[in-house]
Amino acid sequence: MNGIELRNDAGPLFRVGVVVATHGLRGDLRVRPATAGSLALADARELTVLLPSGERCLRTARRVSPHGASLLLALEGCSHIDQAQAYVGAELYMAQADLATPEDGSLYWHQLEGLRVIDRRLGVVGTLESLLETPGHDLYVVQGPYGEVLLPAVAAMIEAIDLEAGEMRVNLPEGLIGLND
Repeated sequence: MNGIELRNDAGPLFRVGVVVATHGLRGDLRVRPATAGSLALADARELTVLLPSGERCLRTARRVSPHGASLLLALEGCSHIDQAQAYVGAELYMAQADLATPEDGSLYWHQLEGLRVIDRRLGVVGTLESLLETPGHDLYVVQGPYGEVLLPAVAAMIEAIDLEAGEMRVNLPEGLIGLND
């Protein structure tokens, strides 16, 4: 969460996106999701908005819709471009309790970020820092004793994810670490 630990009465909040621009004259906001394609924002009942000034406020989402690689967000009480302009640059957070449980058993990025990545042969590879989305498949960016390692985020490489232990166990093909040099 960019070093910011935000909480509300429902518990910890996680970052779902950043307002990058206004859209149209009716106060819509264009949002870059925290991970591209993430529609977690569509599940939000209430959003915590961290404005560029550092001020924090609660807002209710009226409507969220896909718009290319971005999302369009309409907030209650924001019905004109002049009102929307104040939100440009704001970070959007929501409560984990508002998230729908993925039916396919997948996990949200905020659950994976910070996990210790351990390879069957090499041991600790590092900490999962970020996610790069590419047309072929996503890549996990891991920082550790081997420097920055890019791991394909594919089921064939991931043996287990233990959220309670904070670990992702992987079985990397020989030579993958050397390919990142």
